[in-house]
Amino acid sequence: SLMAQTPVDYTLFFRELSSVPDDITPLRKSFYKNSDNAASSARSMYATDPEAMDKRWSEWLAQWHSLINSSTDDASPRSREDIARKMKLANPKYTMREWFVVPAYQQAMLGDYSLVQELQDVMTQPYAEQSIAVEEKYYRLKPSQFFEAGGWSHYSCSS
Repeated sequence: SLMAQTPVDYTLFFRELSSVPDDITPLRKSFYKNSDNAASSARSMYATDPEAMDKRWSEWLAQWHSLINSSTDDASPRSREDIARKMKLANPKYTMREWFVVPAYQQAMLGDYSLVQELQDVMTQPYAEQSIAVEEKYYRLKPSQFFEAGGWSHYSCSS
């Protein structure tokens, strides 16, 4: 319910959660906080009352920590590092997004394949920590101008 009330970018959210953070600060990177970016009024709860939502997220994170610390596959408890490593293997940092692809295709139609090649380089290592420049360009929330842009705002795994 928190993810419905605070629209999140799932890729960013689960990757940030993969670091097993002590507080919600890293998770906020995945929150679409501005209600103008939300597709419906139900998604604007975070914008309406961010302090209450932060409190709810903090409570959820504390519960999650309890659960991951109490559940073990065997008799020995798992280390935080082991949990983070395993989660990072399951949660990619980089995913193909249509708002990355369309400009690359548009450039390629003009004979410039550099952006297509750049995307290929990034996306062939989706779980890897890459350069700061790559992170700034490809590990971020969808820009607000693409929320209502039909045809290049949404990209599904079946596309």
